[in-house]
Amino acid sequence: MAVVTKEDHIKGFKNLGKYLKYFKKYKWLCLGFWATLVMCGVIGFFTPVILGKTISEIANANFDSALNYAWILFALELINLGFSVLQTPFFKMLENKVKLDVKVDVINSSFNINIGQYEKMGNGVFITRLTSDLNSLSNSFKTISETIVSFMSKIGFLVYISIINIWLGLFLLAFIIIRYYVYKVRIYYFSIYKPIVHKANETVNSTVGETIRGIKDIKTLDMQSALLNQIEVQQTEYMKADNKEWYIGVSLCAFANFVSIVCNLLFVMLCITLMQRGYIEIAIFYTAYVYKSHVMEFAVHLGNLQNYLKEIEVSAWRVFDLKDGVKYQFNKYGSDNYPEFSGSVEFKDVTFGYSPNSFVLNGVSFKIKEHTHVAFVGESGCGKSTIVSLICKLYSPTSGSIFYDDKPAESLSHEFFKQVTMVNQFPYLFNMTIRENMHLVKPDATDEEIYQALKLSNAYEFVYALPNRLDSFLGEGGTRLSGGQKQRICIARALLKDAKLIVFDEATSSLDNISQDHVIESINSLKKDKTIVTIAHRLSTIEDCDEIFFLDGGLIVAHGTHTELMHTNKTYRSLYNKQIKEGVSADQ
Repeated sequence: MAVVTKEDHIKGFKNLGKYLKYFKKYKWLCLGFWATLVMCGVIGFFTPVILGKTISEIANANFDSALNYAWILFALELINLGFSVLQTPFFKMLENKVKLDVKVDVINSSFNINIGQYEKMGNGVFITRLTSDLNSLSNSFKTISETIVSFMSKIGFLVYISIINIWLGLFLLAFIIIRYYVYKVRIYYFSIYKPIVHKANETVNSTVGETIRGIKDIKTLDMQSALLNQIEVQQTEYMKADNKEWYIGVSLCAFANFVSIVCNLLFVMLCITLMQRGYIEIAIFYTAYVYKSHVMEFAVHLGNLQNYLKEIEVSAWRVFDLKDGVKYQFNKYGSDNYPEFSGSVEFKDVTFGYSPNSFVLNGVSFKIKEHTHVAFVGESGCGKSTIVSLICKLYSPTSGSIFYDDKPAESLSHEFFKQVTMVNQFPYLFNMTIRENMHLVKPDATDEEIYQALKLSNAYEFVYALPNRLDSFLGEGGTRLSGGQKQRICIARALLKDAKLIVFDEATSSLDNISQDHVIESINSLKKDKTIVTIAHRLSTIEDCDEIFFLDGGLIVAHGTHTELMHTNKTYRSLYNKQIKEGVSADQ
């Protein structure tokens, strides 16, 4: 079991503080929520008092006065109902607004993180932390708020009873202490035995699952008896652990109930003694007895509060770790502090590895001039996709430097890199209409601008043929389109963005020959005011490039035009001729 240090608690509360800051924006909703909570607590405090007064008046045969108290009691219950009803919408509005703010803030921050760190964490981590953990954080906040108000009312009960009679107050205080430690003992033993039971159950389930998955080998190798014996032994161990946990739980529960019974008896005996001596009346006895039940819950709530605080500490850390615990790869310049980009990129002795001891690029240096079309080619795994990922600032180099218009990458903000865009081999389309997907990159784009981009990517005809045209829904990930159609839409989206540097990472791999030729022609026409970088498997698609960089083993081994490389580099020439001879398919 991991030891929770003081520093861990401090860090947890700091993250909790970050979460609570989001509530400052909604002061009136917070005030409404807390006001309803407090009023319910206040009414809960006075209800037993009024009920005790009613009983006292009945005992003294003052029925008119008792009836008046009954009406007051009725009014208090109605008011309590009203505040209880109001509490829910106040909290739901507050919860939803804070959740949205946290999600937007965290997601916005995640756009600036190192993509390698994102890949290491995985999609599931992000989704879980922004759903389950954020929900847990929100629910814990509500529970803790209710518990704090409950504490206030119960402390009020204790003070009120102590004012009535100091012995009653001291007696109840002793009960609280006893009940609290009984509760802690229960929690302690459960914390010991629950993991044992859980582990034993997991072992059984794992073996059963493996047995089902390996049924073919089990039958052919005659392993049934051995596996059944193993399952029987594991199930027996699980039953022993489960029975022990049950026995401990029942015993501790019985002990806690016994302690409560004894405390109730002692309290009643104390009240009777005090009434015999004239220190309290029957109405006070009733009120004190009702309050006793509430005050005794104080001990359990105190123990639960400790658990809630631990949960909220963990949830707050998991949520805000996405925002504060990641490695940012952009500095925090404002949007007015980034220069206009002409389109030149330079690598100086760049080395990069996805792990500390394994490098994909080894001291790569080159320069891409503005308003040119360059290509990176080579066998799979040579590092060409890594280069374009570095150009787009998806990763940061392990060593070396990257310059944009002679400015080092680390000096440029996220706003600067809005002038750089990339189309992947497997791009993503959102479950929106075509128009909405296009507006993600240019919110103010007109239909004419969208259609123009679609024409450049050879997507206009099939989009125009759709029943709803630009209002056609694409499905999650663009599932309603073919692979080639999806790529053409994504190319159109990138062209619509009108970035200064456009990277195509095998972006035409799913296109037919006609679409491919059309798109390549459109791409070549862009270089008059843009810089184009292409990664291509098919060398025939980059013959017209201004410069081609040929990679092998993480190094640029040759560069030049297609014609120059055909004459000067045997490997490039051999690869090109091989592709021509074999007729590399359009879907390769």
